[in-house]
Amino acid sequence: MKKNWLINKNFALLFWGRLVSDIGNAFYQFAIGWYILSLTQSAEQAGLYMALGGIVFLVMTPLSGVIVDRLDRIKVIYITDWIRGITILITGYFIISQPNITLGTSTLDFANTDVQMVLLYITAFIFSVNGALFNPAVTTSIPYLVDDASLQRANSLHAGMHAFVSIIGALFAGILYGLLGVGFVFIINGVAYILSAISEMFIQAKTKIEVTKKFTIRVAFAEFNEGIQFILQKQGMLVFVFVVLVVNFFASPLFAIAQPYFYNQVVQVEPFLYSFIGLGFSLGSIATAIYLSQKPTSDKVHPFLRKGLLGFTLGVFLLGTLVTLYLENILPFVWLYGLSIVVSLGIGVVITYVNTPIGVAIHRYVPKEKMGRVNAIISFMAQGVVPISTALSGWMIDQGSLPLFYLIVVLGMALGSWMSYRSKSLEAF
Repeated sequence: MKKNWLINKNFALLFWGRLVSDIGNAFYQFAIGWYILSLTQSAEQAGLYMALGGIVFLVMTPLSGVIVDRLDRIKVIYITDWIRGITILITGYFIISQPNITLGTSTLDFANTDVQMVLLYITAFIFSVNGALFNPAVTTSIPYLVDDASLQRANSLHAGMHAFVSIIGALFAGILYGLLGVGFVFIINGVAYILSAISEMFIQAKTKIEVTKKFTIRVAFAEFNEGIQFILQKQGMLVFVFVVLVVNFFASPLFAIAQPYFYNQVVQVEPFLYSFIGLGFSLGSIATAIYLSQKPTSDKVHPFLRKGLLGFTLGVFLLGTLVTLYLENILPFVWLYGLSIVVSLGIGVVITYVNTPIGVAIHRYVPKEKMGRVNAIISFMAQGVVPISTALSGWMIDQGSLPLFYLIVVLGMALGSWMSYRSKSLEAF
């Protein structure tokens, strides 16, 4: 297949399709968090919303990896994009038009806050079910589309794409939200998913491995157990997953709940201004992705993991310090805002520095016939704590203080970093 800067035609179709849908999704993710906080004025409600999606994703994940290993991964990718696109278009319509719908003796008023929250929860459920299938399918399809020598370039290009998407989201999400409202942002996201699905339908690659066993629940659990055994037997991988679990537990609510809450409810800035915090993160991420795309594929990932976690811990400590100094009226807003962008840039650098080589290692060391279930198990273990942490964090922020929250997150990140440096088995990974 003809090579180009996007490696080959099949990878390019996946790349461009995901680029379009991820831009729409960046608008959606910004809008939904800001909208729920504005609608309910509650970090706890925002945390519960995030937790629902995480719980559904978690329940689906063990089965989804086994399913993906048996199906054509490309079909899974574009079918789930079609479903999400249609779903978010319908949600956008109801939020924009806010109709009154009579069901028997009951009337649903979509201008009502509670009715809108139910609609958003239903949308989150559908997104999470399809996301649980989409994520292992798209992640494990890359080794089928590119050769081994191109794996780091492929993963770096995807990391760079996500960073670019974040930049576009940071620059335009706040503007679109302010000008058009959340409903039209949903419409844009729905159209983006559909365009992405159309692009992915033209990919011509064999991504399905024939299996002889008939699919049953018993077989599904048996194959899922094979993935668990692979992780347990692969030296260093279990420690790696456990470190990621600790980091996810403490870091996820920081960006999903605490940061938006601080700027929405405490500082009370316009969404456009808050979006530049994300812009700093994205610039750091894309710079690192470009750097890594020019480097040869690394044999080991533990040096990246250890250095990156240490840098991440330092970045969270600095963010917490800035928030505390502002709340104590020591640091003016201009300094808070400017320094937060700089710190976010540094965090973007270290996260991409860690994630890209890890993706390459998983693609290289996990057999293709087990990749779906192993990837799903890693996601299951790493993401399983996120619903708990987001729900608890939302409640804690509403009840307690932001500086205490940041202190707990820093201590948790420090624990994960310490574990990565202490583990000898991680050096084999």
